[in-house]
Amino acid sequence: MSIGTFDKLDTNRQLLLSLPFREGIGVITRDVAKPGHLGVDLVGFPSWVSLASGIGVLDFDGAADYIECPFGNCADLDFTSEDYSITCWVNHYNTGHFQPKILIARYGVDLDGWETYLESNTTLGIHYLEHRHHHVSLAPDRDGCFSTGWTPDSGWAFAGITRHGLYPQHYRNGLPLDMSYGDDGMRDPDACNRDLVIGTRFTKGSNFYLGQMWDPRVWLGELTAIQMMSLYHKDQHWFGV
Repeated sequence: MSIGTFDKLDTNRQLLLSLPFREGIGVITRDVAKPGHLGVDLVGFPSWVSLASGIGVLDFDGAADYIECPFGNCADLDFTSEDYSITCWVNHYNTGHFQPKILIARYGVDLDGWETYLESNTTLGIHYLEHRHHHVSLAPDRDGCFSTGWTPDSGWAFAGITRHGLYPQHYRNGLPLDMSYGDDGMRDPDACNRDLVIGTRFTKGSNFYLGQMWDPRVWLGELTAIQMMSLYHKDQHWFGV
């Protein structure tokens, strides 16, 4: 089978979702990955912002702004036993003690699907990137893992997650991080028939993301450490890191 121009870049292969926010105006944004998910809508009034480098990002108010894609248009993001990978450039702000800020997720708490979010324990001064799988079919009905060092109000960072088997790996700015896992690791999430959400809880009424983000991406399969570093180096000049 021949490889098209898009797929000649290895990090484009098996890319399921990519939202680089190129529009600069309006209430929809286009998925530039090959599946081309339709109905990726901006809800509330996330602000279109142009950085000094010239790249456009979205700024979320932490109160009502989020992005959604209806479940019927993103069935390929319903991961269960598959390996998958997620990246997103984030510049997030403090929302207080144990106030999760959803990055990207397709889930129901303690029911099904997968989620990712940023959270702080302000008492201990620890700041997490949390990743969870939900499975009502198993006990306990959720598994989680996390990495630390995700300090709010500290500028841009490149967040990466790869899921392979029971022990996902997180990356910041292309570098692998020390991980913490539950006793059962990260067992398969149950099949999920819910909307994809970026910047809010699955119920779309809380856990809003506060800050800026650019190009949330999702792949089928596990990106290698070299690919994570390559993605970071490719884009870092836009963000001054």
